[in-house]
Amino acid sequence: MMNANHAQLSVNLDAKLVQEIKTYCEVYALDENDLIQDALREFMVTRQAKVDGLISGYAEMASINSQIAAEFNECECEAYAHIRTVDLS
Repeated sequence: MMNANHAQLSVNLDAKLVQEIKTYCEVYALDENDLIQDALREFMVTRQAKVDGLISGYAEMASINSQIAAEFNECECEAYAHIRTVDLS
């Protein structure tokens, strides 16, 4: 019987994976639900850490990219001003 802190999610797993889970749980005397919950929690934490790393990297690069864009903007303005003063005839 499920208590109030649990919900059920039905998923389809490859038959070979199901057998591997059953065998693993038998060998190590683990509950299948506990094993799967632990594995999914670890997966989610690892995935979130990767996403957080990407977000941090993009945020870091945003400042650098803004600096580069500002430097090139000055060059572009200077080049454009020079082009406008050149006699095209």
